[in-house]
Amino acid sequence: MGSERKIHVIVIGAGFAGVNAARALAQEPHMLVTLIDRRNYHLFQPLLYQVAIAALEAPEIAEPVRGMLRKHRRARFLLGDVRRIDRARRQIELEDRKLRYDYLIVATGSRTAQPPVPGVAEHTIGLKDLNDALRVRDRIIAACEEAARERDVERRQSLLHFIIVGGGPTGVELAGMLSEFGRTVLPRDYPEIPAGEFRVSLIDGNELPLATFTSSSRSYAREALATLGVDLHLGVRVDAVTAGGVRTGDGQFVNGYTTFWTAGVVGAEVDGLPEAAHGGRIETTPLLHVPDDPRVYVAGDLNALADPRTGQPYAQVAQVAMQQGRFAAANITLDACFGAPQQPFHYRDYGSVATIGRNSAVVEIGRFRLTGAPAWFGWAGIHIVQLVGFRNRLLVMLNWIFNYFSYAFGVRIMYRKPSFPGD
Repeated sequence: MGSERKIHVIVIGAGFAGVNAARALAQEPHMLVTLIDRRNYHLFQPLLYQVAIAALEAPEIAEPVRGMLRKHRRARFLLGDVRRIDRARRQIELEDRKLRYDYLIVATGSRTAQPPVPGVAEHTIGLKDLNDALRVRDRIIAACEEAARERDVERRQSLLHFIIVGGGPTGVELAGMLSEFGRTVLPRDYPEIPAGEFRVSLIDGNELPLATFTSSSRSYAREALATLGVDLHLGVRVDAVTAGGVRTGDGQFVNGYTTFWTAGVVGAEVDGLPEAAHGGRIETTPLLHVPDDPRVYVAGDLNALADPRTGQPYAQVAQVAMQQGRFAAANITLDACFGAPQQPFHYRDYGSVATIGRNSAVVEIGRFRLTGAPAWFGWAGIHIVQLVGFRNRLLVMLNWIFNYFSYAFGVRIMYRKPSFPGD
């Protein structure tokens, strides 16, 4: 290049897509990368439910962004909330400043969907960030503590009935581990609570859980959940949520004071991008930039690019986000540094995994299928390898070993006591 001026690339979002894009770009000598996020850490979301169920501590699945960029001298981190993108001026607007860019990657991820179902916003808890996970943990532990001193049988049973809406991996994994909590921890920690009163219900509109898996894996997941004692309400929709339970489309009312909503996510949009498609996601070209602006790329959960094999948008999972982040970075490098043609995005499917409970999981890699204990150990190994940072890998591994042999959820600490009906 004839000029020494650095090409400034701004990356919005420190999730899987954003971090992978920033690291790849920072390796190019002509680039200057600014990674912006409203939080100062990268979150390993696949294990968020383990924080919620008191199996792991929050710092074990989070890594400070500045630490992740320490070895990348051409990358810097800025804590901030992007309010608007001004594409005409090639600048972004934060709460206290404006920054110009040469190229922009928007990787803001997704948020819990809020469907037009009465009571969802008021009476459910999602599971998308650390605050949600700690709210879930507080709710579970507080419900048990309240039930331990409750003499009214009907109220005690409502306190101890946890309802999960959504049969995807998050809902299935939360249901399985929560049921194990009731079977192993509750009798030892809460002898005052009569046996059998702790209940977990899973509600999903599909006939089988884990909709993105094959039918054999989905059938296995249903049977494994039933074996753990999870009450399954499959093939029904949710019509309303109240403080006292959930009303389903088949006329049932499922009593319970706690409802967790894991039924889908939508893209976390930013003002200034093209109008979002269905699900709050942004349509892009196969090169991952928005159709009318080759300087603005979208990667990860926010991207609505369709998988040519299915005709549907790529799944909002970590593997897609990581690959799109790296691909967007590669295309920017081709365009900015070499003036070479950019390449269309091609996703390499490394498979899908989901755990259901102790020694119970499903693994799908191509045509390879695995269930049961071998799948569970495979799931554990895959997640430890994917965690960011040696410290986190070591701590998670040690905690899992301890929990596996002790049947204990070792961080049963309540930070804030929530209120329940009748308090």
